[in-house]
Amino acid sequence: MKGDIAMRYTVRVVFSIVVLMLALSFGDCRHVYADEMKNVHGDRTSMELRHMSTMMNHGLWMVTEGFDMVMLAAMKMAPSVDTATSEHGRQMIRSGKEVIEHFMSGTQMKELHKNRHAEDPLMKYTHELGEAMMKVSVMLEKMSAEGAIDSGTMTMQHMYLIINHALSMVAQGSNMVILGQMNMSTPVDKFSIGEGQMMMTEARWLLKEIFEAEAMKEMHKKGVKMDNAMMAETHKLGDAAAKVIGLLEKMPSVSLK
Repeated sequence: MKGDIAMRYTVRVVFSIVVLMLALSFGDCRHVYADEMKNVHGDRTSMELRHMSTMMNHGLWMVTEGFDMVMLAAMKMAPSVDTATSEHGRQMIRSGKEVIEHFMSGTQMKELHKNRHAEDPLMKYTHELGEAMMKVSVMLEKMSAEGAIDSGTMTMQHMYLIINHALSMVAQGSNMVILGQMNMSTPVDKFSIGEGQMMMTEARWLLKEIFEAEAMKEMHKKGVKMDNAMMAETHKLGDAAAKVIGLLEKMPSVSLK
C-alpha cells in the first residue's frame, strides 16, 4: 500500500516538473518569437507608415489609370463606348483620391497621431507625400478634355498620357522597393528593390524627356506657349508630377528587419 502511495507521489512530482518545464519553455518561446517578429517586421510605426505609403501609391495609380480612360474617351474614336469609358475613368479618379485621403487623415493615421508619432520624420514625410499626390489627383480630376481636337490638342493629350504613365511607374516602383525592404523573401528582395528603383529612375527620365522633346519645342515655336490654357495645364501637371516622383525616390530609409 505504502509502495503504491509513494509511486503515485513520485509520478505527480515528475508530472509537475514536466509541466513546469513546458510552461517555462513556452514562455521563452513566446519571447523569442516576439523578438524574431520584431526583427522581421521592424518598428511597428515605421511598418504601418510604409503600408500607408503603399496604399497611397495604389490610390495614385487608380487616379492615373482613371484619367487615361477619360483621355481615351475624349479622343472620340469609339462613340458607342466613350461615355461608359469616361464615366468609369472618373469613378476611378474619385476612388483613388478617397484612398489617398483616407490614409492621410483616416482612422489609422489618427491613431498614430494619438500615440504621439506626429513628429516622427517618416510621419512628416508621409503627409508631404500625400499632399503632393492629392495635388496631382485634383489637377487630373479638373483637367478639361472636352472641345474640338486639333493637332495641338491631340499632342498635349498624349503628353498627359505620358506624364500619367510616369506617375504610374513611380508608384509601382516605390511599392516594389517597399516590398523588398520588408525582408520577407531574401532571394528576391534585392531584385525587387533594384527593379523598383529602376522604374522610378525611368519615370523621372520620361517626365524630363517629354518637356525637352522636339514635340514640345515645335509647339512653342508655333506660338503655343504658357498663355494657352492647355499648355499651362500641361506644365503645371508636369511640375506636380515631378514633386511626387522626387519624394518617392527620396523616401526615408528605415529598418524593417
